[in-house]
Amino acid sequence: MVKLGKILCCTLLTLLFSGCATTDYTTHYAIFEAENSAGEERLFRVYWQTVRYEGWLGNKYRALPLVLESQCSARTLRFYDASFGVGRRCVDDGSNADRGGDGIAYCGSSSEDENRRGRPIRDKSLCGAVTDREGSKSILALDGELLITLGCRPKSTERRVGFKKQNIDYLMGSAIPYIVSTKVVKGKDIEKILPEVSQHSSICDPS
Repeated sequence: MVKLGKILCCTLLTLLFSGCATTDYTTHYAIFEAENSAGEERLFRVYWQTVRYEGWLGNKYRALPLVLESQCSARTLRFYDASFGVGRRCVDDGSNADRGGDGIAYCGSSSEDENRRGRPIRDKSLCGAVTDREGSKSILALDGELLITLGCRPKSTERRVGFKKQNIDYLMGSAIPYIVSTKVVKGKDIEKILPEVSQHSSICDPS
């Protein structure tokens, strides 16, 4: 009977925390035009998703990382906030003038990034920050217009893949925030619900 009781208890707990739960995704995004670090006019797509979990204990909410993509580039920047744990936090080593390590931040890589002045950075240095008009420090709280600041640039805008060169550039760094208006749409599948950013060779490789 004791063993049966334990089995029933575990079964009820499983149903309570997972079996009856449903998830509801909301995608937030923006498409904007700006220059990459090479000074080329490009489109940029920024998006993040919030998830509502509905179960016996009521609704719970969480956010996925904020993603910044550059037209014609294979490089993707991901921004995290404190909810992702200390392992995702940046180190403000003083090499960048920008602050915001306790908010929504992109951590640079010493092998791939340098600061805006072309000087080396440490791994996980604070390279970018995102907030909104209300100064939100969590992705879940973001609403309306985004303020995107970048304090780094790529060490190289290209890398060799086999016999070809691949672009890995991203948004040009600026101490003045890029102000971007966002939209909201229900759904989970990014590639189906968000507008495409053309990668056609006439744009990416006009030569």
